[in-house]
Amino acid sequence: MSQIDGDVVVKSKIAAFLQDEQGMANVLVTLFLMPVLLFLSLAIVPFFVYTMKADHLNTIANHALKEMEAVGYLSPTVESNMNARLASLGMGDVTVNGMAYPSYRGSTRSKVLRDAADPTVKLVLKYPAPNLSRMLNAIGGGGSASAQEGFYYLVLYGKSEAYE
Repeated sequence: MSQIDGDVVVKSKIAAFLQDEQGMANVLVTLFLMPVLLFLSLAIVPFFVYTMKADHLNTIANHALKEMEAVGYLSPTVESNMNARLASLGMGDVTVNGMAYPSYRGSTRSKVLRDAADPTVKLVLKYPAPNLSRMLNAIGGGGSASAQEGFYYLVLYGKSEAYE
């Protein structure tokens, strides 16, 4: 038997062995792939909640801006209406590191009249955002363990329609 014939025999034995093990390879790929796919499919839920909260905050802030434009500033009534809307969506008062949220710091607090030189009113809404990076801890990543990692921060401008 020549060297070439021996190489062909060895290669055919290896090919036969690999064909016999192809079913096991499929099982191994499935065992590694399924947890990854399951994680990715479940990771969509917190991201969806994150984006829906942002959308709700934006809608509530736009309604409050329209009310602010009518009265010319962020009145206590507008603020309480906004807090009630947030609470009805499960985003009520929260305290993070000693700060109370929702925060309206930076909003127009004094009345701006319609015929003023600058009739712009400003609404600032800051609210804690859920921590999406905590999901990385499940796969050995570097996500932080805190409940809130960042904040939603909305700044909206409008034109005052308030008369004296």
